[in-house]
Amino acid sequence: MEEKKKNVNKRKRFTDLAPIRVNNVLKHLRLVGNMTNKNNYSYDGDEFEKILKDIGDELSLIKSKLKAQENKRNKKWKL
Repeated sequence: MEEKKKNVNKRKRFTDLAPIRVNNVLKHLRLVGNMTNKNNYSYDGDEFEKILKDIGDELSLIKSKLKAQENKRNKKWKL
């Protein structure tokens, strides 16, 4: 019974935090997107490519972590 309660709490924490965190990420990505406006900002293409690469690298890291968790759950050891 205690384990079920623990899982419910973990689920609730996830459902409470996920919308807040994802909306924050999306908002900040839009703000980065606003920086493409050359009327307001001065940059060269290499600088913006670095920004996009770093964002992509971080997203790839998150995907790898998720895949590792899924593989951990599905892995069965045999002799």
